[in-house]
Amino acid sequence: MSNFDPNRSNLRSMKKLVLLVTSFILLSVNILNVGFLSSCKKQENTPPLKVGLIAGLGTFNDRGFNQQALNGLIAAGYEVPIEYEAREINTAADIDSNIQYFVRNNFNLIITLGYDAAQATMNAATANPSIRFLLLDYTFTTIPKNMICVNYQVDQASFPCGFLAAWWANQKNPVDPKIAYVGGPEISEIQQFSKSYSKGVEYFNTLYHTHVEVLGAYANNFNDTLQGAQLADSLINKGAEVVFACAGKTGNGALYKAKEAGKQGIGVDIDQYLSIPEVGPILLTSCVKRLDIIVLQEVINACNGTFWGNTAIHCTLANQGIGMAPYHDFDLLIPADIKQAVEDVKTGIMNGTISTGWPE
Repeated sequence: MSNFDPNRSNLRSMKKLVLLVTSFILLSVNILNVGFLSSCKKQENTPPLKVGLIAGLGTFNDRGFNQQALNGLIAAGYEVPIEYEAREINTAADIDSNIQYFVRNNFNLIITLGYDAAQATMNAATANPSIRFLLLDYTFTTIPKNMICVNYQVDQASFPCGFLAAWWANQKNPVDPKIAYVGGPEISEIQQFSKSYSKGVEYFNTLYHTHVEVLGAYANNFNDTLQGAQLADSLINKGAEVVFACAGKTGNGALYKAKEAGKQGIGVDIDQYLSIPEVGPILLTSCVKRLDIIVLQEVINACNGTFWGNTAIHCTLANQGIGMAPYHDFDLLIPADIKQAVEDVKTGIMNGTISTGWPE
């Protein structure tokens, strides 16, 4: 297994480019199937790389997981000569048909997202060794030479998010402090968020001798904002001061409900202060997966002939493949000692002195 290596490309300049492109996308993204879009950077006598992106279940305007990946692809179009097409899906069965669409149309690199796409991507990569595949948010023990898998160790970011949420709840209601999470379907990838978030609360309780309680609920899909709002409403009625929404568009509904109830929230996958400005004022932070940077990096590598297949990229706090978004409106409300405590927690996770509780 390989770590995400910022030295493979200029990470700082990549981040600046992604932020620039994202600032535009956040204002305009409302995409169904993006037809061929050519790169803004042309090179004479160089045929453009054809890149296909298939969304995880849902849409690219989810203001989170899918949009984060699309941001990286669009940013890549400003750096290297590519043509790309991004396709949405309604069911898991659509994943394979869209992969085959890209195969039939001679795409050079096919990017898929999440556990639902894992087996179909593996099958296609094995059957089509001349095509490169990038699978985000899932990995296999054995990976073909034409495929890269990317694993996000999100527990390393959701743990300090839980720690921060516990502090906030204890400030708001020291007598009976509670926080909550609204997760997507109760699968391993979602439990990695929820269980480490809860462990972060346990660590806060141990460190400060408090008794913050964790409430939680899992949705049955990632695309039902109404269900997310209903789940959050139930948890808030039970006393939750903070709602961590790790459920795609379903989670977005939970954040809207938290705002309506005058409570705080924590976003997921992307800095949702930026992607959902309507709920920005109630967000303590977001638990971020840098799908955008990985997509940008690997599309550039594919164009440059340095796409290293048979590889699992491991994204962590240490290599900035995952992280916590800025505190934004809460920056002046969170005291310096708590900010330092959060940083100490991150350091402990990175050096191995603090366990996130994942895997169990």
